[in-house]
Amino acid sequence: MNRPSFMARIAGLAGLLFLVVATRSLAEHRATFLGNPATRFADPLVAPDDLRWRFRDPALRKDIEEVLRQWGWKGRLEDLFKAAESAPIVARDIAIGERLPFMSTREKGRPVCLVDVVWEGKKPAPAYAFEFVSAGRRYRCLTPKACSNFLVIDLGKEPTPALEIACSAPPTSILRRPIRVCVTLRNTGDGTEPKGSIRLPVPEGLKPVEMTSGGVMGGDGAISWPDAELSPGASREVCVVFQPDRLGTFSFQPRAASASGPGPQSNCSTDVRGLSAILLEVIDVEDPVEVGQDVEYVVRLLNQGSATETSVRLTLKLPASQEWISAEGTTPVRLANGEYVTEPIATLQPKASAEWRIKVRSKAEDDARFAVELNSDQSLHPIRETESTRQY
Repeated sequence: MNRPSFMARIAGLAGLLFLVVATRSLAEHRATFLGNPATRFADPLVAPDDLRWRFRDPALRKDIEEVLRQWGWKGRLEDLFKAAESAPIVARDIAIGERLPFMSTREKGRPVCLVDVVWEGKKPAPAYAFEFVSAGRRYRCLTPKACSNFLVIDLGKEPTPALEIACSAPPTSILRRPIRVCVTLRNTGDGTEPKGSIRLPVPEGLKPVEMTSGGVMGGDGAISWPDAELSPGASREVCVVFQPDRLGTFSFQPRAASASGPGPQSNCSTDVRGLSAILLEVIDVEDPVEVGQDVEYVVRLLNQGSATETSVRLTLKLPASQEWISAEGTTPVRLANGEYVTEPIATLQPKASAEWRIKVRSKAEDDARFAVELNSDQSLHPIRETESTRQY
């Protein structure tokens, strides 16, 4: 039911007709007419530039500030005025029955903020609108053309991007085998990131031999990919193939950057290991030999691999037709459990070698087989080599 006191106020304003309704679910005010010169906020608008001039007017600025103060707006005035100067302005009708948070008007020339207004004119009200962001929230400024009675609508939290970066690399690799490292940049926020970029420092000892298009090796020893726009949920992946020139653990620490500055960092690593490969060679210095003569065998080891071998040891096995005399070489040889064994070589580096010279005496005619067995910490199975000597 209408209250007479409010009807009297509406008649006085003449620019807006309002009906205050007792029911809470209805708007506090209803407007049925806009544009009365006595109550409109400023002159009518014909073109978008007219709206810009309203916000440029120093006198109107004070009235705009007062209306927003009455409304209790939490945004920044400078954001509103900046947007009014440069933001795109579009035509937009206020639909019949559309409920508005507030609307500016005038009462005896004073700026007034009318709270909770519904438009109940006979047709949609033509208006101009522009949008802006202030204090982390999005707003739409809506201004009916007939009266310049502006209002600001809260559109919710400002969409913001959120970057996440992930690095992937094989946990282990072999020396001289290529290592493929990939970096994924993802926007997990609800706003578009206009300048998402990736920077990957190159660890010492690695040479990039292939990379995703757009990557540039900088003088600071890092590969960078240029800015790219990432919409919410979007991602980009870049990869680099490295060639290692030494053993060791290589740590990769790519970092993201955005329009607002440095972003998150990720970590992954690859342990580059060597590969075991020992060459065992056994030869007799003279062949054939007469029974009763000495036979000399040369045993040589060469680490052809890229991994260091540890605890390298030999077992020397003589046939029954031969008799042990002596041995000299890289490590001493001793008799253990009926077999001749070398003292272990603690470490045999890649490309390193070892050698022993073994002397035995031929005791009988035979196609003798002098056997050597090699074991190390790295060998999965013994390496065996046999040398044939004709004894006559």
